[in-house]
Amino acid sequence: MISCGIIGYGFLGRILAKRLADYRGRGLELRMLANSKGYLLLDGDVPPGDITPLPRFRASSPLEPVERGLVDLLVVLTPTNVRTGEPGLTYIREALGRGVDVVTADKGPLVVAFRELTSLAESMGVSFCYEATVGGGIPIFSLARHSLMGDRIISIRGILNGTTNYILTRMHFEGLPLDLALQEAQMMGLAERDPSLDLEGIDSACKIVILANALLGVDKRLGDVKVRGINQVTSDAILAAKELGMTIKLVGSIEGDRLSVAPRLVRLNHPLCVHGTLNAIEFKLDIMGDLTLIGRGAGESTVSALLSDIEWILNRRAYLRGGR
Repeated sequence: MISCGIIGYGFLGRILAKRLADYRGRGLELRMLANSKGYLLLDGDVPPGDITPLPRFRASSPLEPVERGLVDLLVVLTPTNVRTGEPGLTYIREALGRGVDVVTADKGPLVVAFRELTSLAESMGVSFCYEATVGGGIPIFSLARHSLMGDRIISIRGILNGTTNYILTRMHFEGLPLDLALQEAQMMGLAERDPSLDLEGIDSACKIVILANALLGVDKRLGDVKVRGINQVTSDAILAAKELGMTIKLVGSIEGDRLSVAPRLVRLNHPLCVHGTLNAIEFKLDIMGDLTLIGRGAGESTVSALLSDIEWILNRRAYLRGGR
């Protein structure tokens, strides 16, 4: 039986825990839940959906069960810190170093130490999966690595932040000024109280860094991205674009060695022109040409990406056992 632990028992962690209750028949058992206050070991007899564990958390490091060898697969759902990658970076680094497979939705560690973590996983012979870090449930990395193996990615463009896309959508269709569209997004829970990482384009830039490093084999950092957010986008600019049959979107781009995030004019009939909180990513490929993926970029759809990574690890473990 594979023992699984989750660090980060918030919105995503709770949904994932309920889903994993059905995995015992697949040989996976949820054994640990953890947050910033500590951790809880599960006995396997209590369905995760029935757990209200906060009062029962052991006040200790979430890494303690990993250090004791009680976890084979660790899911890291910690809040993102794009400057230091912590606390997720330490959790991931320690788990991989102890031969534990890791799945994460935390962008910070990959932005700060992508090459270190992927090299560590390779040297230890374990899996390090991060489908959920970019595009929510859109299967970006799995598609590129498996279905597009025979082709070459020339460039990547994407609308990768649902908060800014919602704001720009409201500005385009309803004529709202940016500040009112932002207030609406905050009231709906789509924007944080401090929305600076979204509005300034930093969140999109982080995702561009991950895409470049993971799919193009480079070693880029956040400082390598030329970033301009939507703070200066006005209602007049949106109206002018509208009169041309276009709109303004916050677009992240990878063109050769150049990484950028900025508001761009996009034609209303272009596949990349998605509205609301949708994300879209466009690959320009050597053989196939243009390929665009569209889907929900945040929220519960992210659990689909987490489960996809977990399924991949289960299948890989089964294959390795069979190979022996």
